[in-house]
Amino acid sequence: MAKSARTKGARNGQASLFSAGHFNFLTLLFTTPVSFFLLYASVQSTRFPGDFFDFISNNRPSVQFAVQLIANFLSAAQVIVLCRLINFAIRRRFASREMDLNTMLMWSDAMVTHMDWDLPPKFLLPLLLFLGSTKAFRGIWAASLTPVITWKETAGQVAIPRWDDVSLLREYASEIGNGGPMVQNTHGRFSYSVALDFLGSLLASASSATPIEPGSRQQRKIDNSRYTYMGRSYGMGSTAGLVDDNIEGNRHARLYAYQEDGYRADVDCIYNETSDFRLEESKQHWVYTARGMLPDSDDTEEYSSYVGHDGTSVVAIGVGHFKNASDPELPPRRYLAFATGESYAFLNKVQCSVDFHPTKFNVTVNIEGRNITVNPADILGVGDIDPTRRLKGTLLRQFELIANDETNLYVSMVGSAFNASITDLKTSIAAGNSPQKSNESDIVLEGVRNSITAMADDMLGAYAAAQVMIGNFSQTTPATIRVSAIAIGEFKYAISVFILNVVVIGLFIAEVIRTSWWSGMPEFDMTDLRYVAVAASTGGMGLGNLASGKKIEEAGLLKIRYREPGKGGCAILAGESSERSEGDSGDSSEGESTVEEYELERTPIMERCEGISGAGERQKCAPTVVQTWI
Repeated sequence: MAKSARTKGARNGQASLFSAGHFNFLTLLFTTPVSFFLLYASVQSTRFPGDFFDFISNNRPSVQFAVQLIANFLSAAQVIVLCRLINFAIRRRFASREMDLNTMLMWSDAMVTHMDWDLPPKFLLPLLLFLGSTKAFRGIWAASLTPVITWKETAGQVAIPRWDDVSLLREYASEIGNGGPMVQNTHGRFSYSVALDFLGSLLASASSATPIEPGSRQQRKIDNSRYTYMGRSYGMGSTAGLVDDNIEGNRHARLYAYQEDGYRADVDCIYNETSDFRLEESKQHWVYTARGMLPDSDDTEEYSSYVGHDGTSVVAIGVGHFKNASDPELPPRRYLAFATGESYAFLNKVQCSVDFHPTKFNVTVNIEGRNITVNPADILGVGDIDPTRRLKGTLLRQFELIANDETNLYVSMVGSAFNASITDLKTSIAAGNSPQKSNESDIVLEGVRNSITAMADDMLGAYAAAQVMIGNFSQTTPATIRVSAIAIGEFKYAISVFILNVVVIGLFIAEVIRTSWWSGMPEFDMTDLRYVAVAASTGGMGLGNLASGKKIEEAGLLKIRYREPGKGGCAILAGESSERSEGDSGDSSEGESTVEEYELERTPIMERCEGISGAGERQKCAPTVVQTWI
C-alpha cells in the first residue's frame, strides 16, 4: 500500500512538473545556452572587429542599457529557479513537521527575495547572505555581457627594403649640386647623400645618444612619419609611415609586427696612443691636414683637409677609403680614428671599431602611439643582406665626411655633439642612473661609443628608406596586424556565470531526484495569501488564542503545523509543542477549536466543495467554505 502511494505520488509530481508553479524551471532554457556561449567565446578568444566594433563604440549608452536589461532578465531567471526550489522543499517539509512562525517568515522572505528586518538576529544573517548572493547574480551577468574593447590579430603584408641591388650606394661628394639621388615629398626627404642631407639630424642624434634618465633612449624617425623609436632602431622600421598605407589606412589597425633582416652595429672604443692618424698644420693659412694609416687602410694613407683658426677646434675622423670604389665587392672596413686640436683633446687618439653583425629583428610598429620598437631575434645563421660590403663601407665613410663638413674656424659641431653625449653620461652617473666608472677615460669612451652607435643606426635607416623611396627596391614580408575588436565580457566572469548556472541546474536535478519529482507536496503555498487565509481560518481559533496578548517577537516563537482535513482544503493549526507549553502555563482558552471539531459541523456547502476534484475549482469555492465555517 505504501509503495503504491509513493508511486502514485511520483506520477502526480511528474504530471505536474511543467504545470502552474513548475514552469519557472523553464527559465533555465534561457540561461544555459547563454552561459555556454559566453564561456565558449571567452575560451576561444572570439573577437568581433569591423562594423560590430564601430556599432558598440558609437552607441555605448544604448549598449550598456541593453546589457543591464539582459543581465536583469537572466539573473532573475536563475533567482526564480532557486526561490521555487526553496518553496517546494519547505512546502514538503511543512506538510510533515512543525515550524515556528519566525522560521516560516524567513523562508517566505527567501522565496520572494524580500528582507524583513524584524526577524530575530539568528535569522537575519542567513537571509542576508542569500539575498546578497542573489543580488550579485545581476552584477556577474552584467560583467560577463559587457562588451570589452580589445584586439584581434590578422595576417597582412608590409613592404621592406631589398638589398640585392646596391648600385645607388656610393660615396657621393659632399658638395651642393654634386650629391647623390634625392627625393622630397610629403613623407619627408630621402637621399643617398646621407652625410650631406641629414647632417642636422645625425648630429642631434649623436648629442642625445646618452639618456640621463633611466630607461631606453627615444629618438624621432628622420622623416615626416611622426614615429619615435623606443630604444635602438638598428636601422629597422624604415618604411613605417611611408609605404604601409594598406595597414595605416585601416582605421581599426592598432599596431603591426614583422621580422626584418639587417645589421646590428656593435661599437667598441679605446685610446690608441700608437695611432698613426694625426693632425698637422699645412702650408695654407687656416688649413690643417688629417693623415695617417688605419689598421684597415689600403696601401696608401688617409688624407683630408680641415679649416680652423688655429687648429685647436679641429676634430678629424679618419676612415679607410676605397682604392677602387667600383669593385663589385669592397674590402672590409671597421675602424674610425680621431685626431683633434687642444679644445677637444679628450677625443684625440680615440679609435673605434664598428662591427656589423647580420641579424634578424622583430619590429613592432605601434600606429596608435606612433612609436616603433626593434629587438634582435634570437636566431642564428642569418644571411648578410649585402655581401658586397658596400653598405657598411659607405656608411662608415660618412663619418669622415661629417667631421670634415662640420668643422669651422672656431668650433667642431661633431666634437660638440660627442661632448654633449659625454656630459649627459656624467650627469646620469652623478644622479645614480648609470653605473660608476673607474676613471674619466672610460666615461669619454662610452659617450663616444653611444654617439657612434646612434649615428650608425640612423644612417642604416636612412639608406633603407632611400632604397624604397628612391630606388624602388622593396619586397613584402608577412606581418601580424592587430586591429581593434570587441570581446563579450572577460573570462573570469564568463566562467563565473557558467559555474553559477551549473550549480543552479545541479540543485534542480538533485531536488528532482531527492523528492521523486516533488511527490507528496501539498498545494498549500505559504507565499500565497489566499492559501494562508483559507488555511488559517480552517485551523480555527487555537493559534489565535495562543498568540493573543503576546508581542510579535513572542508570537514568532509559536510553532504551527499543517493538516489537510477531509477530502480537500488545508489548515494551519498551533503546533502540539506550543499547545502543551501553553496548557502547562494555564493559558489555554475554552474557545479553542480544532479541525476535528469543524469536521463535525459540516454544512451542505462544505460537502459540495469537498466533492469538487479540480484544484482550481476548490480555490474558487474556498471563500464560501471559510464564511460558512467561521
